[in-house]
Amino acid sequence: MEVVVTTDRKPTPEMIEEAKRLSQELKTVYVKRRHNAIESIKKRCGKNVLVVGKDLLLTLHTLSGNRLFFHPGLFKIRLLNYLSGGKESMISAMDLKEGETVLYCNLGLAQDALLAAFVSKRKVVGVEKDPVIYEIVRRGLKRYRPEGKLKVAEFAFSLVKPVCGDNYAFLKQLPNNSYDIVYFSPMFIKPKWHCSVMAPFREVAVKDFASPETLKEAERVARKRVVIKVNKGVKELFPFLSDYQVQTSTGHVEYL
Repeated sequence: MEVVVTTDRKPTPEMIEEAKRLSQELKTVYVKRRHNAIESIKKRCGKNVLVVGKDLLLTLHTLSGNRLFFHPGLFKIRLLNYLSGGKESMISAMDLKEGETVLYCNLGLAQDALLAAFVSKRKVVGVEKDPVIYEIVRRGLKRYRPEGKLKVAEFAFSLVKPVCGDNYAFLKQLPNNSYDIVYFSPMFIKPKWHCSVMAPFREVAVKDFASPETLKEAERVARKRVVIKVNKGVKELFPFLSDYQVQTSTGHVEYL
C-alpha cells in the first residue's frame, strides 16, 4: 500500500518525531501538516494519507475518502453472542478449547484473533502482510481500553501478537506441529453483501488467497487442524481446496 505520513492539525513534538520515524520505516514521505487539509495532501501526493494522532495511534485516509483505524468492530457483537449462547461459528470450526494455540494468518483488524484469544486464553500470533495495516493494528491492540460489556475481554487485547510478514515465509520457518490451529481469513472474493465496517479495509488490504504451497506448510505446522474462512461458493473456484470440507456455514460465510 502506498502512503504518505503526516500528523494531526495541532501535533505535539512527539507526534512529529513519530511521523518522521514512521515515514522512514515505511520508506515513504513525511508531509508537514501545517494548514493542509487531508484532501489537499491526497490530491497533491496521489496517495493514501497515514495520520499520527493522539497517543500515537494511526488513522489511514484512503484515496476514495474512507478512514481506517483500529476498532473492535464486529468482535463485540460476536463476543456477546458467544457469551450468551456458548457457541460461535469460527470457534466451532476450529473446535477451539481453552489452552490451545492459534496462528492467525491474514490478521487484518484482528477481530477474529481477539475472539480466538478470548476463548483459548493463550497468545494468538497474527501475521499481517501489509506494514501499514500492521502498524495500525499493533498500536490499537496495545492502547485500546475496552469499556462496558466489552470489558470482560480486556485480557484478549494483550494476547494478540501481530507479526509483519508473508504467510508462506512465516510458516516455512516454523517447526512441525508448532501450533494447535492455523487459521486463514483471506479477503473475501466477490462478496455478496456490503459491510460498511469492512469497506475501508477492503479498499487497501492485501487480496492474496492462500496458495497450495502455503496450505501445505500450514498442515505441517498445525497439530490439530487448518481452518479457512471464505464466502460461500468460493471453494469451488480453487481445485486445491477439494480435500477441505465445509465444517461450519452461516449466512454468507463458510469455514473449511
